[in-house]
Amino acid sequence: MEIRFDGKAVVVTGGTTGIGYSIAEAFAKEGASVAICARSKEGVDSALQQFKDKGFSAYGESVDVSVRDSLFGFADRVEEKFGGIDIWVSNAAVCPLMKVIDTPEDLWDQVMDINVKSVYFGGLIAADKMKKRGGGVLINGASFSSLMPSVGYGVYSVSKGAVFNLTKVLAAELAPYNIRVVGYIPGIVVTRMTEKIIAAKKDILESQVALNYLGQPQEIADAVLYLASDKASYITGTSIEITGGKFCVQNPAAAWES
Repeated sequence: MEIRFDGKAVVVTGGTTGIGYSIAEAFAKEGASVAICARSKEGVDSALQQFKDKGFSAYGESVDVSVRDSLFGFADRVEEKFGGIDIWVSNAAVCPLMKVIDTPEDLWDQVMDINVKSVYFGGLIAADKMKKRGGGVLINGASFSSLMPSVGYGVYSVSKGAVFNLTKVLAAELAPYNIRVVGYIPGIVVTRMTEKIIAAKKDILESQVALNYLGQPQEIADAVLYLASDKASYITGTSIEITGGKFCVQNPAAAWES
């Protein structure tokens, strides 16, 4: 099954490292015009150079996704450069390791602004930009924490639960404009963000996954491309687990032991 995005303009927030970078690169490989953003200018410059070294072109800016003017201004410039926006991937997020009861109010607000408000902004941008194109796809990054929260990742889990439900609400509200809204739920994926916990608990984490291995960013990107494609035309208002079968049963490791 070939999936191509020639003539499509794609935006990936948090698109400079890890899952976000893999998603952006995957779209570029399949012919899309790609724009990425992140807070760090150095990170954006590094990602754009990686694109260039691999023979792809991309547009990127340093953007604070939690600030309306910053994100909307970026969207306007992408629209001007590419002629429109067809696919918007709200991937940017932060994940402080802290219990809810230990989380200071300013950190709570920061996480909610970056992880949730930016997705809300993405919905507003989709409504504005994609209606002009006759439709499009909004894709939101949730987390397995939206289904099963974890102690020590309190505010992150709460924020991703909000993204899970925001995806449903936006899907209903944007459906009359031929805009689909879907989410992706990664399990533990090998990235810079997860390297410390993987180093400390790799065997335990793998034992929680039916396939008995931890995911790679490209495996998430492949699923996101499918969700963005016309092959998924009747999928909206839902989030897809891409977890290797994490806790699909209470004891997934037992199958490997026997």
